[in-house]
Amino acid sequence: MADLSIAKECDIQLITEQVWADSQNQTDQYTADAETIRMMADKQADRNQILTSLEDTSLEDDEIKVIWIDQCGEELDETCQEVCDFTASDVPLASETYSLTDCVSKSFAADENDFLRNKYTIEEYIAKQLLHTIKLLDEQLNAKALLFLSANAGLNTHPEAYTFNATTLEVDAADYTNEMYVKMAIDAKMNKIMDPFVVDNGALYRAYLRAQLDKDNYDGSGNQKRTMLFDTSFDLLGFPKTAVTDTTFLVSPYSYAFGSRNYNSAAPTIVETKDLRQIRYSIPSNNVPGVVYDVTKQIVCSGNRFKHEYLVKARTGFFLNPVGCDVLVDTEPDVFDNVTGILSYTKN
Repeated sequence: MADLSIAKECDIQLITEQVWADSQNQTDQYTADAETIRMMADKQADRNQILTSLEDTSLEDDEIKVIWIDQCGEELDETCQEVCDFTASDVPLASETYSLTDCVSKSFAADENDFLRNKYTIEEYIAKQLLHTIKLLDEQLNAKALLFLSANAGLNTHPEAYTFNATTLEVDAADYTNEMYVKMAIDAKMNKIMDPFVVDNGALYRAYLRAQLDKDNYDGSGNQKRTMLFDTSFDLLGFPKTAVTDTTFLVSPYSYAFGSRNYNSAAPTIVETKDLRQIRYSIPSNNVPGVVYDVTKQIVCSGNRFKHEYLVKARTGFFLNPVGCDVLVDTEPDVFDNVTGILSYTKN
């Protein structure tokens, strides 16, 4: 039973897929509370180009290069140019190299002694433990995503009657209704945020649900249309797990990059050194698009039998677009503030 068998690990991978396909198990045990990171990972697709050492061999294994298009400060021609005699300048590509210093990991073990009189096989247990471990890691990424949004919320140039306090717009509780979608639509226009999405802690969820239920009423279509102005992620379970005090975020998909790296191939491979023998492979997250975790297995003695030890990990990072355009907010002397593309709202 102590054999480091690639076939056994392939069986475990197959069982994880079968368990995930069971909708009851998926819903009750293995779907992560990860609405924010799921939305951010999905919305950034094809927005910003992210290179790793696989595409750029000058990069270290724990580095990524993000290509941002800098369209700040572009000016029109002073005079109209002629078709056969004109000059043009490049729009700069502001590439930045980042180290993926954040690491999420979790280990677990399965002792053969615990399965002598057990209806579960050790392979079934390990498969389900892998799914549960990935769920917990995805939820940790979700907490990091919320903290990133809160830390990088920028200037809102259109406070109207509300108070902009440091990085968030304080909104009266009485106004936190479906009209907030209209407010955010205007803010997106005034702050030049294209195609934003919304992340909400649940403050707008009741109004959203009522609008969907009432949409067929003679006077209900307006509220329903308000809630459809943006794709909205209601992260009711994610916000309370962090120190984030913001209520709602309006986020430009161009404002950030989320990167992750793993190093093992999908197929299990035996790795041997003088003092080490392991099986290594990778397994994708079922909750967060694009995230893949490395799995490392080793076996140690446990009495007359053996303990199967697993480590699941990935390197990740959240990065703010470095080419957000500065806005003049005061004169004498000139004071500039940065529109980061992330707006925060707090219900008072």
